[in-house]
Amino acid sequence: VVCLPRGPVSLESSADEAYAGPYILEEVKKAERDGYDAVTIDCAGDPVLRAAREVSNIPVVSGGEASWLLALALGNKFSVITVLSNTVDVIRSNIIASQLQGRLASVRSAEIPVLELKDHDRAKASILREARKAIEEDGADVIVLGCTGMAKLAEEIQAELGVPVVEPATAAIKLAEIFVQMGLSHSKISFKTPPEKEIK
Repeated sequence: VVCLPRGPVSLESSADEAYAGPYILEEVKKAERDGYDAVTIDCAGDPVLRAAREVSNIPVVSGGEASWLLALALGNKFSVITVLSNTVDVIRSNIIASQLQGRLASVRSAEIPVLELKDHDRAKASILREARKAIEEDGADVIVLGCTGMAKLAEEIQAELGVPVVEPATAAIKLAEIFVQMGLSHSKISFKTPPEKEIK
C-alpha cells in the first residue's frame, strides 16, 4: 500500500483528480519498475485510470469500473451511492465513457465528505437513505458504493437492503487478482503507450 507523497487529502471532484493525477501516474510507473504484478487505485472515481493504463504494461484497476463490471453480473440495473454532489457527474461521466449507461439506474449522493465517513452511524444512515431511494424510485436492483472509504459499511448496508451491495476497494483488488492469475493486461491497441518526451 502506497500513499501519495503529495496531493489532496481526499478526492471529491475533477479538480482533485487533476491535482492528484501526476502523483498517481508516478506511483503506477514505479510499481511496474519495482516488479509488482498489478496496481489498484484506491478510489471509486477512477482518477487518471486511462492514463495509468497508457503508462504501464501491468494491469491497473480502480474501484469504480471494477464495481460496475461486477454489478452487471448481479442484476439488471445498478445505482451508485457516492459521497458528495461534486462526484455525481464525475462518476456518471465515467460510466458513460465505459458505455454502461444503459444498465445505470442512477448516481446518488449521500452528502457526506470522504473524511467524515469514519462517523459510522451518520455515514450508514446517509448511504441507506439514498440506496433505498435508488431501489424504490430509480429501479436499481444492485447498489454500488461510490467511495472506497465506505468499505466497512458494505456488509451492514447489504443486510439491511436485501440486494447485492458492491464495495469498490475489494472489487478492484479481486479484479486485479483475476487479471494476474489469467495472465491478462490491458490492450495496448486501446491504451497506447505515449511517446517518450521530456516533462519540464
